[in-house]
Parts: sequence; structure tokens; C-alpha cells
Amino acid sequence: MANPQTLAKHYARLLSLWPKDALRPNLPFTKTIEYRALAFGLKPETAAESTKTTDVKKTAAPYKPGDARVELANVNALFLLLEDKFKRKHLLPPEALKPTSNPGHYDRLMEEIERAPKKSWWSAKVDEWKMKIRWK
Repeated sequence: MANPQTLAKHYARLLSLWPKDALRPNLPFTKTIEYRALAFGLKPETAAESTKTTDVKKTAAPYKPGDARVELANVNALFLLLEDKFKRKHLLPPEALKPTSNPGHYDRLMEEIERAPKKSWWSAKVDEWKMKIRWK
């Protein structure tokens, strides 16, 4: 059975290991993890620097944890996500990422996602306008 201190340590470890979201820095998943951790006594100082505890407290109702076993299962599921366990267990066949109608779609999509955080406001707007015009 997990006690609140153990759960708080698990949440603190998750917050320290969780990757930063470069695409949406204003909506990090770590805010959700921190919100859950606050109910177990995790101090805001030990939380990830990218999240603001005050924002979490102001925008959401206080989290009331239920059964400790269920909460521990939730923490374990987050660790499995962090380790890409499900991605490795359920591999996609290569054809799924290369549809015959548009084989380069997912490659271009990943390139765009990697470029997006580095774009200036102007280049993002130009790209948005380009998508609204049919070039054929």
C-alpha cells in the first residue's frame, strides 16, 4: 500500500523526468501531474520549473485523491507512458505511416512539428496563409 509521502516522491520524479513540450509550452502536461501531486503534499518548490503552481490552484478545483492503490496504478501508468512501453508493445506496421494516397504526409508533418517552435510569428502567419490558398 502506498502512503502519501511515497506518492509525492513518485510524482516529483515524474515531474523531473517528463519531457518539455516545445510545441505547446503554455499547456504542458506537467501541470496536470503537478495538480495531482499537490494533494499528496508535494511542495511547489520541488515541482518542475516550467509549471506555475499558483496557476494550477486558481484554475482547477482541488483534487481529492481516492484509493491509494488506484493512485499508485495511475502513477505507474504515467511511468509506462514516459518509458514508451505502449509504443514499443504495439508497433505500427511501416505501411501505416506511408499511405498510398500520400506517402510523404507523416514525414512532412513531423518536419513541420519540429520546425514549429523555432518559427517567428511572421513565418507562422505566412505558413498559415499558404495553407488557405490552393496552389494548383
